[in-house]
Amino acid sequence: MQSQSIRIIGAVAALFASLPFWAGAHATPAQPKNSPAGQMPFGLYTVINLGPEPTAAVLNERGQAAFTSFPDRVSRFFDGDRLWPIGSLGGGATSVAGINDRGVVVGASATAAEAGDQAYAWTLAGGIRALPGALPSFAIDINERGEIVGGVASSDWADRAVRWNPDGGVTLLGPLLHVYSAGIAINNRGYATGYATDGSTPLHATFWDRAGVQTDLSPSATGSGVGQRINERNELAGVINDRPFDPWKGLFWSPATGTVRIDAGADFRLGDLNNRGEVVGSGWTGDTLKAIRWAPGHGVTRLAVESGVNSHALDINERGEIAGWTQRSTSEGNISRAVLWPSSTAMAVDLTTRLYRAPAGLVLQEALALNDNGTILARSNAGLVMLRPGLRGTDAPVLGPIVGLPVTVEAGQDLASTLNFVDNGWIQTHKASVDWGDGCASPAPTLTEFGGSGQVRLQHRFCATGYYSIKVLVTDSGGRATELQRDVFVEQPGLATLSGSGALSGGAASAGTRHQHAPLRFALWTPLDGAAAGAGVATGAPMVSFSGPFNFRGEAVTRATSTSENRARVEGTGRLDGRAGYHFVLEAVDGGAGGDRLRIRVTHVDAATGAEVVDYDNGATQPTVGADRTVVTDGRLTLRR
Repeated sequence: MQSQSIRIIGAVAALFASLPFWAGAHATPAQPKNSPAGQMPFGLYTVINLGPEPTAAVLNERGQAAFTSFPDRVSRFFDGDRLWPIGSLGGGATSVAGINDRGVVVGASATAAEAGDQAYAWTLAGGIRALPGALPSFAIDINERGEIVGGVASSDWADRAVRWNPDGGVTLLGPLLHVYSAGIAINNRGYATGYATDGSTPLHATFWDRAGVQTDLSPSATGSGVGQRINERNELAGVINDRPFDPWKGLFWSPATGTVRIDAGADFRLGDLNNRGEVVGSGWTGDTLKAIRWAPGHGVTRLAVESGVNSHALDINERGEIAGWTQRSTSEGNISRAVLWPSSTAMAVDLTTRLYRAPAGLVLQEALALNDNGTILARSNAGLVMLRPGLRGTDAPVLGPIVGLPVTVEAGQDLASTLNFVDNGWIQTHKASVDWGDGCASPAPTLTEFGGSGQVRLQHRFCATGYYSIKVLVTDSGGRATELQRDVFVEQPGLATLSGSGALSGGAASAGTRHQHAPLRFALWTPLDGAAAGAGVATGAPMVSFSGPFNFRGEAVTRATSTSENRARVEGTGRLDGRAGYHFVLEAVDGGAGGDRLRIRVTHVDAATGAEVVDYDNGATQPTVGADRTVVTDGRLTLRR
């Protein structure tokens, strides 16, 4: 028997289905027929908007979250009910990397200095606190004791693995002669994993005990490796290969088993490791990326999905539930869906179909994180959202995507779009405001609503070309507000430009990458060949930004040219992880239906020798099998001539 609130929803929905903003807003999956009377409908989630497109998002067991939005690199903390700004250490940009169950957030923040980002720890009560050490520095993980691992700069532009202790002290991880190392994960016993090299070998996966004594886990002196997860049994997971730039294999290590290879297909991508020793991720089988679960003594299980789709598992909790995504290629591009595998033998469940009172048009694209209570962080067409099991979220309005607004529009074009919302306060009223980002005048938004559901209507005409971030704010009569952010490219006929946003295939492209398979998100817009907008239309400033394994923000475009009908080359300068003095080169291919490609090369000049040092290049070498790392897998590039 369904609860009274669900019967009311059905009755009101039927009565007012003709309202234009109502369709789908209160759609609730049918309760299984064998559900015991009086129980909550099985497998339903309430949506909570958190923020725009994230480059990083972390979740703890209390249902708190921290995340960094893209491309502005603004970070926020969600305490289970409200959002709070994390702020910065003076440079205006901050990235999150880890969170513990006490709500302590760690990461790296830009400073006012030219030396780069600085590691920090943040709490709601105490704010942001810089961690000691030379710059640049970064914190990646924190345990329940308040011990933090990451890296600090050494004298040769490299990183040195460290553990920051609760008493303010710093423990060096590994021997003193390291050239490059970083701590990536730490358990509650103070044991850690990451990577290290003394310069005579590639990066090797490592295990550090509480005293910082190091164990090398890579089975081959000529191969690379990275430890990425560690559980409470001192088991760890990561990736290894036999030679640099060979496809990755999965790595599992424990004191009892030693190093074990996980052969889950070519170019293995790690998702997570739980305390039962279960590893999830994916590997390529032929031309299909397949999500897997691996367990000691059981080997690899390929997770069930529909035929012909790519899949990846990102997280697994202690109940064996697995979160991830599927992706299907169509003539109109790739279509991604956030999914949950209830177990390693169950078919993937499309989480978009399990939403309670979701606003019309909301689609979940990727399940990023999952805790033991079943709370999920997911990427959607309305930005980052939290899925809370059950029928109750927060008292703030829940917003869907902006509908009817293309990714690319023309300056002077009359635009009309809508945004649907729901609210658990059925008798509350709402108001809406919008900032289009270009400074051009536009009519105020209009709003219609009834019974906790409504629609905002938007109109605008952009008067300047460029890349803009639209912000819509919906506020209820109780004072709770939710903001939705959406980016748009504004073009003008005849103006030669390169524009685009999305993600690349992933995978390490340089020896120093801290997160080997973090997707690299990008956003860029620039005129080509010295072009400028026509009369009456302003030309926006060029913008180049990418984030994932690292953060890069362009400061100046020095040259931007179209090299052929569908190719362009862009050069300029910018900051890598907050540090000035870097040069970038982008080589873009607008492949149309054949697929877009973006090669990104970031370099700096060694101050001592004057030689060029390559910091990142996703096109220098490609795996013999697996994904081409220059391929745009989400989003697209557009070259206008």
